[in-house]
Amino acid sequence: MIPKGIENADAIIEACRLTLAGLDSAEPEWKEVLQSVISAIEELKTKFFLKTNLAIPITNACRKDAVDLQSLAEKQDLSGFPEALARFRGNIEKLFKQANMEGITIT
Repeated sequence: MIPKGIENADAIIEACRLTLAGLDSAEPEWKEVLQSVISAIEELKTKFFLKTNLAIPITNACRKDAVDLQSLAEKQDLSGFPEALARFRGNIEKLFKQANMEGITIT
């Protein structure tokens, strides 16, 4: 059985790829952010953190944000895209901060 954190990471990557496909004439910065998130999540998938229950809440939040971005791109409703992207970036930053597992002791 695939851990929920890994499952969410795969869903985040897929949503980002689909969002990129829907952003034809969008801001280049948006595409850069999404591409860097895909690369970073791919690397993160090798970390133990995503196999723990600690990863579930933050990866759920990132997954929801990624799906929201995908939906906006598919509808070509880019007016709300900057706000949704900012929220996504904030949650991705939290994910990477938590993935370092600083101050956590495994017993």
